[in-house]
Amino acid sequence: MDWHKRQIINTTDYRVFQVNATEFTYQAQSAEFYQIAAPNWVNIIAIHNDCIVMIRQFRIGIEDYVLELPGGIVDRDEPPLIAGRRELSEETGYIGEAQVIGVMHPNPALFTNQLTTVLVSNSTQTDTISREMFEDIKVVLVPIKDLKTKIAHGEITNALTLASLMQYFSL
Repeated sequence: MDWHKRQIINTTDYRVFQVNATEFTYQAQSAEFYQIAAPNWVNIIAIHNDCIVMIRQFRIGIEDYVLELPGGIVDRDEPPLIAGRRELSEETGYIGEAQVIGVMHPNPALFTNQLTTVLVSNSTQTDTISREMFEDIKVVLVPIKDLKTKIAHGEITNALTLASLMQYFSL
């Protein structure tokens, strides 16, 4: 590899991510670049009675509700599969047998992390939901047969949800 990380010049911590100013050398020239160091993420595609368990959640970035897959941050030293099962249960109350169906880089130009897509087949609903403060979430069951139409009509716009659904459709 022709690129060499020389040093992290400074770091600013924003609780859910850090911004690193990092010096790299390429072809004997050095320059400073910025990286967003975020924890790994997980999206969950849970199947329940020919439907995908989705959520409608308020997102601060766009100040509006978004129809998306359940998901969240993978805790330090937590396998993504376990994180997926945990996030699904906490956000929706659904549980089930899980498997990893894909791993991707959400935005490799800036972010250092990975997003893992977890598939939960034959999910069942429990009475236990354990949402965090400020998680304004409504569970929405979307028939699998309607997903592509919802995407085409712009009803599902979260890029990471769309990427995870693409992994699912590719199975």
